[in-house]
Amino acid sequence: MGVNLLGLASDTARLRRIAAILREGLGEDGPPLPTLIEGLNRAIRPLAVLSVFALVGAAFYDPARYSAGMAALGLTPWPVWGLASGIVGLHFLTRAGGKPPRT
Repeated sequence: MGVNLLGLASDTARLRRIAAILREGLGEDGPPLPTLIEGLNRAIRPLAVLSVFALVGAAFYDPARYSAGMAALGLTPWPVWGLASGIVGLHFLTRAGGKPPRT
């Protein structure tokens, strides 16, 4: 039996199993896992737009609750807003695949 430094042999086995699962997908009838993940990724932007419309509708449906929610957002510290803005900016402003633009 060889020496297993820091559990690297078991980590390698786990990574091979994860790679096999990703290659196989979700079985015979299901879509491959990368396709499923890509579908979820593509659903994020339309859901974000629909949630903005739902927020506007909530202002008409229950104005008191909407006002309370907006007041709570007003109490959010500025570093949290900065972090959230950075995450959203990176999500929407980065190019998929990391390819540089053509010149």
